[in-house]
Amino acid sequence: MDLDLLRVVVGLGFFVVAAAMDWRRRIVKDFVWIAMGGVALAVVEFDLFLSNAASYLHLMTLATAVLFFGVFYGTPMWDEDGFKVRPLRFALYLLPPISILLVWRWSADDPAALGWFYRLFTMPAMIIVAHGFYEFGLLRGGADAKAVMALALLFPGIYPQVGSFPLLPLPPAATPVLAVFFPFAFVVLVDSALLFLVVPLIFLARNAAAGDAKLPRALFGYRVALDAVPSYAWFMDRVENGKPVHVYFPRRSEDREEQVRLLRAHGFDRVWVTPQLPFVTAMLAGYVLAVVAGNLLLAFFGGLGR
Repeated sequence: MDLDLLRVVVGLGFFVVAAAMDWRRRIVKDFVWIAMGGVALAVVEFDLFLSNAASYLHLMTLATAVLFFGVFYGTPMWDEDGFKVRPLRFALYLLPPISILLVWRWSADDPAALGWFYRLFTMPAMIIVAHGFYEFGLLRGGADAKAVMALALLFPGIYPQVGSFPLLPLPPAATPVLAVFFPFAFVVLVDSALLFLVVPLIFLARNAAAGDAKLPRALFGYRVALDAVPSYAWFMDRVENGKPVHVYFPRRSEDREEQVRLLRAHGFDRVWVTPQLPFVTAMLAGYVLAVVAGNLLLAFFGGLGR
């Protein structure tokens, strides 16, 4: 059975559904990522079974499942009020690091099992990385982070090979190593971000046509009437601590009505906004690009080195 093809088809199906939701409402329901993650872990288990892998490697799937589904279920230990120890959840979260350490120790003397370990380790590692990207604002939406997590489960330490794709393959000897240290989920994220590089140019062209090309803000958004702010946009002009300010990376959540009131009170009738771009939709394009073309960033640098 061609598991690479299966993975690609499964990922494409879920991303089409997610991208449609993101485009229409800028919200992707959690059930999409929960289902995608569940199917992905089932494929991982099937792969381990077909490969007659060491039985203890299944602990990596268990550890990953705890971390992944913990994103969607239960009460977080860290919220706006700070850190709170929730005994049952805390005890459950001890399972992943213990399991990972045990598998690493048991596989140390078995090259085949150790190779599997490094591949499977990309799953919990990318879940943590995606969390970090979201918390530090590198991923603006929760759905973006969940998409990266689900992708990490679907492609654990592998780059898919489907027929003659990708068109820009990496050296065969280097591919297994790169797939671990530069996971496919991250490839999709990078390819999606590269597609987004054209967005500032679109903003600039729009602002120039409107006679509003004030740099650098013209690269991040555009000006609209205060009474006509789009539904899916953040305020770049805003009032904080009683003073008008301009920000390039607004907070993800805000009281829109309060901001409109404050801006109007300070004499604004037009404001700069930045649209809430449907990044999951861009990730669908990045996913297809990654499958068809490959790792564009590494292929580019590899081309420079020739």
